[in-house]
Amino acid sequence: MLGPLREDSPRRIGPYAIRARLGAGGMGEVFLGLRDGGGEPVAVKTVRRDVAKDPGFRTRFRREIAVARSVTGPHLAPLLDGDADAEVPWLATGYVAGPTLSAAVRRAGAMDEAGVRMLGAALARALAAVHAAGIVHRDMKPGNVMLAADGPRLIDFGIARKSGATPLTTTSRMVGSPSFMSPEHVAGSGRVVPASDVFCLASVLCFAVTGRDPFGDGPVAAVLYRVKYVEADLDGVPDALRAVLERCLAADPAARPDAAALAGLLGPGAAGRWPGAVTDHIAEYARELARVAALPGPLLPGYTPTEVTPDSRPSLHQLPTQGPAPAGAAGPHGAPTQGPGLPAGTTRAPAPRRSRRPLALALAALIAAGAASGGYLAWRDGRGGTGADHRAGERARHARIVAGVGEDGGPDASGTVPYGRDARPAGWTKSWKGKFSGSPIGCSAGRDVLVCRKTDGTYEALSAADGHRMWTLDTGETSRSAGWGPTGQFFMPAGATLPTVHDDTVLLAAGERLQALDARTGTVRWEVRGGGAHDTDSAPMVAGGLVLAATSWSSEGAELAAYDLRDGARKWHRPLAPEVVAKGARRNFWPVATDGEAVYAISSQGPKAFRAKDGTPLGSAGGDSASCGELRLWGAFAYCPVYTGNQDATGFGTDTSVLRLDAATLREQGRVPLDSGLVAQATVTALGERVMVLRRGYAYTPDVPDEMLVIGRDKGRTLGRFPLAVKTGEGMSNPVSDALIVADTILWADSTALYSLPVRPDGTLGDLVRTRLAGAPGPSRTPRYDMADGVQLDKELNDPQVLPVGGVVQIVYDDGTTLSVPLPG
Repeated sequence: MLGPLREDSPRRIGPYAIRARLGAGGMGEVFLGLRDGGGEPVAVKTVRRDVAKDPGFRTRFRREIAVARSVTGPHLAPLLDGDADAEVPWLATGYVAGPTLSAAVRRAGAMDEAGVRMLGAALARALAAVHAAGIVHRDMKPGNVMLAADGPRLIDFGIARKSGATPLTTTSRMVGSPSFMSPEHVAGSGRVVPASDVFCLASVLCFAVTGRDPFGDGPVAAVLYRVKYVEADLDGVPDALRAVLERCLAADPAARPDAAALAGLLGPGAAGRWPGAVTDHIAEYARELARVAALPGPLLPGYTPTEVTPDSRPSLHQLPTQGPAPAGAAGPHGAPTQGPGLPAGTTRAPAPRRSRRPLALALAALIAAGAASGGYLAWRDGRGGTGADHRAGERARHARIVAGVGEDGGPDASGTVPYGRDARPAGWTKSWKGKFSGSPIGCSAGRDVLVCRKTDGTYEALSAADGHRMWTLDTGETSRSAGWGPTGQFFMPAGATLPTVHDDTVLLAAGERLQALDARTGTVRWEVRGGGAHDTDSAPMVAGGLVLAATSWSSEGAELAAYDLRDGARKWHRPLAPEVVAKGARRNFWPVATDGEAVYAISSQGPKAFRAKDGTPLGSAGGDSASCGELRLWGAFAYCPVYTGNQDATGFGTDTSVLRLDAATLREQGRVPLDSGLVAQATVTALGERVMVLRRGYAYTPDVPDEMLVIGRDKGRTLGRFPLAVKTGEGMSNPVSDALIVADTILWADSTALYSLPVRPDGTLGDLVRTRLAGAPGPSRTPRYDMADGVQLDKELNDPQVLPVGGVVQIVYDDGTTLSVPLPG
């Protein structure tokens, strides 16, 4: 839970010796510190150097220190020290040895009414102290509530300010965490008052007693709509407690009880101690702290606290200075800036997909030349090896195109396409321009066809050779566009999944049927009863002559089943989710990656691996990796991007960490050491032999730059940062694709050009080349529409999709424009 220090981590901050790393947020890092000569442990919050260069930020940070010093109380983490004028600004607060409320509920489940009343009464008293000092906390959420042995602590005054003070953030910027905002937050930060904290506390208590967010999940716009109109889900809240919380959730701030009165309302019937499971959870933090404090120096990579005991101190020369960093990840409602933020569990949403605007598979096997059935080379032997392994990879570069290319590259979801420049679609001789008749939201490109699903749930295929329309498929339900409803529920007409091209076959599920179509004609070869899309990324996969697909229309009761690619005969099936799945736990229970021998799928317990030929379970993820919603395979490892909530003075968002799992067993093998200053709003788009590509930027955190970030795949060293011009003028947008890798070249596109970035054999980067795309649509007006009915993908400006099929790159735009050009260089 406590993480080791990195090579560049400070060893001393002010009067504190730094002993371990607690976590990171969008603004900086948090460390465990001890004062020389003894004393209680502290949480030391630092600020990134680039942020500290902003004079305005130092003003805000100085205010944060002043605010925290002005408030004291038994259920508040005290500010002990701070320096806003240091080269690296910092502040120190009392360290809370315990989990966040998010982590506690995630692990032990919802609390009973008595426990929630105890929790709520203490937090209400903490808010009363905050309000008595003239402060509005403004970010009451489960991630800012720490559970200590003697009661809860309210933490993080990062966005608190004096009542009536002039906001120091940009005018009208929303400040807070969407699921735990008040209507006043949504209306604008200047309207937030003490009663807004009471509203948010009621939401936190709803979460504690039900285990789910009271305003649901889904796109930010949908959640904010429900908050604005106070459409809280109180099902499962005990009647007496519900009556109290309903008063706090009144639309009119004046109708809500103040914090002191709320403490009185919650006191009757409150428990006197934490439930046993929570007490045990807190005790783990205390034991971990004792073990780290017993070390003669800081916790360094290669050791976890559980490997050290007070009775067995390793000497300094025994402590390794390099190795994987096994720090945990933050809770689903945001990484706190104090306490053990990272072990709080990991968020399942959003793991943002850049191919759909935030509001709203490198092939699984290297392919044996001439194998019409799509037989695979041993994938792990063809990646990053030498000698025979390298020769196997070279054979694959000249292989016949069998497995298609999608938004994650190929079936292994690595984002790298192993076809070389000499591999091209059949009959392709020159660049062409084509057009889909609607807005595509997910495509697959193969040897003969480029097939896209459209926002109305229908499919259309263009010739890979020259772009002419080959066939269309009407799924029978096109009256409504894909998107997310006001309650956050994903909708796709006919439950249409992404298409998957494999050899001369297109596989898809729609209308409760899993179908295999002739790639050239669209004729149905076989169909069986099947499932539907659980989210935008659901898609069938092919491994070892079998089609792998989910069997259910929704996440509930999902199974993974295997069908013979030749005739659809069902071979085996395995459960992925129970019949009843909590709304917040619903995910894409479809296969997500394969190496040709094993297939990986997301289950309600996290990722699982099965032997493709017979469904034998091979491994399952645990710990932090149980929250992985996607896997990317490379060699002997499966990489799991984990997206964790953060909150700082600039707004809300997510940070990224990348876990490295053993591909054979899914056991954790450490993580990729990412620069803590570059993880905010980052999504992994591709893994290569030497590099990893991330994309940063998000509409709700304007201080995070839009950029492509290239780092060393395993050591995390930053190799290059490339700005993305996603805004070209007032009201205009220039959507940008995710990046993929082909022929040692990183590729992405915007509305005017294709960008290619060579990766040299030594892992360094060549020069970025911009190739203008004749016929590209250019920047478009940023869409605006009434979101009362949710997010509608046909009204969104979706990002383009880049699909490199060897030496030919297909680029598909939101308006249906499709370009096919040679791979630059």
